[in-house]
Parts: sequence; C-alpha cells; structure tokens
Amino acid sequence: MKTKPAAPSPTRAFSATELATARAGSGRVLDALAELEQTCVWRRLAAGRALIGHDDPSDDVFFLVEGRLRVIIYAPNGRAVLFRSMGPGGVIGELSAIDGKPRSASVEAASAALVAQLGGQAFRALVDREPSVALALLHQSIAYVRELSGRIYAFSSLAVGNRIQAELLRIGRECEPTGNVAVIEPSPRHADIANRIATHREAVSRELSRLSRDGLLLRRGKALVITDLERLQRLVEHASTL
Repeated sequence: MKTKPAAPSPTRAFSATELATARAGSGRVLDALAELEQTCVWRRLAAGRALIGHDDPSDDVFFLVEGRLRVIIYAPNGRAVLFRSMGPGGVIGELSAIDGKPRSASVEAASAALVAQLGGQAFRALVDREPSVALALLHQSIAYVRELSGRIYAFSSLAVGNRIQAELLRIGRECEPTGNVAVIEPSPRHADIANRIATHREAVSRELSRLSRDGLLLRRGKALVITDLERLQRLVEHASTL
C-alpha cells in the first residue's frame, strides 16, 4: 500500500540519496532533492514485502531511507539467486527508468524499510537537469560492474570456503570498519551468503564455524565481528594464487 507521510527534512533526503549525488555536496543538487521530496511517494515496507517484481514493466526509481533491501531472482525451482543487498542511501530501479525495459530482478525488503518512490519521467528530468546526478549514476554502474566482475572471478577460481571468506570481506568493508575490525550488524543470514555465492547454507555454517574457532569471527549479540580484516584478506589472496 502506498503512503505519503510528511517528507523528511532536506538534509535527511540528501543523505538518503547519497549515491544519486555522488557525494557532490552541490547546493543545486540539495535544492533539487528538497524539491523532489514533495514529488516522491513515501512507502513503508514490512520485512519480506516485495517492492519490485522481476520482469515488471514499471519504471519508478526508489531511494532507500531506512532498513535494507535485497535484489534477487527466483529460479523456476524456487532457488533464490541474491545479486546484492543495500542499506540506507541505496538507489534502485534506475535501469528501467533509463532504458525502458522490464525489471531485471525482484527487490524485496530484507527488514522493515522506508523508501521514497519517484516516477521514471521525473527521475529522467532530474538526470537531464543535474549533471552531478548523471555522473553519480555512472559511478554507481561502474561499482556494480566491478563487483560483478569480482564475483565472476571468484566463481571461476575460488573454492566454496574461499568464496565465503571473500563475501565476508566484502560485507565487512562496506560496514565502515574501525581499523582492522569490522562489525556487521545485523549479522548476515547464512542463506543470503549462500545465495550470493551459489552454494548451500550448510557450507556457509561450516565455514563460519571454522573461522570462529580460528578467532577471525566473533558473535556479539546480533552482530558478527570480523576481528582481523587483513588476515581474512590474506586467506582470500593466498587461495587466488593456488
């Protein structure tokens, strides 16, 4: 169900669309986003609720303000292939808004979430009007290509255990680590890790248990702590040379 609560402050909206502005800090972009707040439809999603369906013909763009979303495709046999997950500041749906083609994947709420929904036409007008937004989309697309390139390399060259290590390393680096330690909160679901690297949940459980015994992982409440990012990176790099 679509809702339109009072729009957040311009500062909050700017923060939530950080990817769409490439951290430009432009006053013009800030003004444009503040104006767009009044255009957006604000939606709250319960955990597990679908936001976009695979092959949908819609072209709306969504800015994630609170919670987490996951981009996923379900195979005919029901197996899930998880492409990526995102937290506040993420932008989703821009591909269909730009090329007019059906959605390339489904998007669902991994937790309770708040998103700002902007029509495709309004989004394209924003891109035309604000070069910094267009540049940011290029940066975002490049980041996705680099990530997918890394995953293809991992699938072709790393054993399952090392792919799990590489995925933990990627998630840990996204969590703004303090020094050599990363706190991932909430802890990633074993099923999500398995779906991202094309393995099964039991393999993830075994590898995480082994890394915990080796002192590389700690459980802290609902968080998973990587105690030594550099050591984890060395494990992945060593496997790559074998």
